[in-house]
Amino acid sequence: MSPGSNNEKTQLTTKKIILIGIVLLIVLNFTYIINLIKYVSGIIAFLFIGAGIAFILNILVCKYGKIYFPESKNQLIIKSRRGMAIVFSILTIILVLYFLLYLVIPEIVRSINLISDDLPNLYEKVVRWIDEHSKGYPMIRQRLEQIDINGEEAIDMGLGIINSWAFGPVSFIGMVFNKIIQLLLGIVFAIYVLFHKETLKSNFNKLINAYLNKDKRNYLLRVIKTADETFTNFFLGQFKEAIIFGLLTIIGMLILRLPYALTIGTVVGATALIPMVGTFIGAGIGVLLILLVDAFKAVIFIIFIIILQQIEGNFIYPKVIGSNIGLPKMWVFAAIIIGGGFMGVIGILLGVPVAATIYKLLGKSVNEKLKVKKA
Repeated sequence: MSPGSNNEKTQLTTKKIILIGIVLLIVLNFTYIINLIKYVSGIIAFLFIGAGIAFILNILVCKYGKIYFPESKNQLIIKSRRGMAIVFSILTIILVLYFLLYLVIPEIVRSINLISDDLPNLYEKVVRWIDEHSKGYPMIRQRLEQIDINGEEAIDMGLGIINSWAFGPVSFIGMVFNKIIQLLLGIVFAIYVLFHKETLKSNFNKLINAYLNKDKRNYLLRVIKTADETFTNFFLGQFKEAIIFGLLTIIGMLILRLPYALTIGTVVGATALIPMVGTFIGAGIGVLLILLVDAFKAVIFIIFIIILQQIEGNFIYPKVIGSNIGLPKMWVFAAIIIGGGFMGVIGILLGVPVAATIYKLLGKSVNEKLKVKKA
């Protein structure tokens, strides 16, 4: 056996030992490492937020760049194309935020107020009904006696569970103030990124050319391309779906003469941004609101939403959005739960495209390895 071969085996063994040591270190200090990651990410959160804003704005910038006098040879127009596209993109985001602040958010707040005012009474009515009709089921009566909480306590308990999962153990006011500061810094960073996109891309290419060989460089570029396509398709698709589903809900409820059409339609549209489970969350809120007025109309609403969801999922969604993000429903649900547990609302929205990117890359890698084995 040649000395070169021995050296390669020694290096490979050393790498394996180092890798095993790193894995053991992570496993033994998992909680500390997670807390450290959260702490560091909190400090540089505005960079991630800025990168996310830049990514979303870049989708709009590319769209506006294609319609801003694309055939013009005028140097002034050519030089101003990037800046005007950024301005139009920011104005579009401002219009969307205006829509959220003056229509969506007030309707969501209104629905929360309605539920918080009347749901405790509804809860107690349901408990009394179960108690009256469970005389032949001693286990149910025993369980009700063990719970022994009133409507307001039940609501507080439910809100506490949601808060601990989607927001974490922080004060709401402090969280909002912190997010506003991070958002403002992120917007400034995003605008800088968009104006210097080519320079940053050139520097990135130099960096990977200097430190990575051809195979690793190609793999990294493939990862970036897959992530870019997945995130773009996800955000555009979910945004279109949310608008369409919300409008169809409002129109259908008006035709059926169901109460709170605008409020429920707005809430359903907003929650539809969360894939798979978002529609059920919005529909659940709608059922509670209508149930406070008329139980029969709540049943009609449930039937209407089920039919609408089938029509939208089988006919409208494929036509408007095309193919889905390529992630099985089981993993979509898992990504939402894990993302919400780690990063709250942001994690709920980002968990699915991140999981879809990993799923696609892993699928390609597995298929390539299977082809090599069969050859």
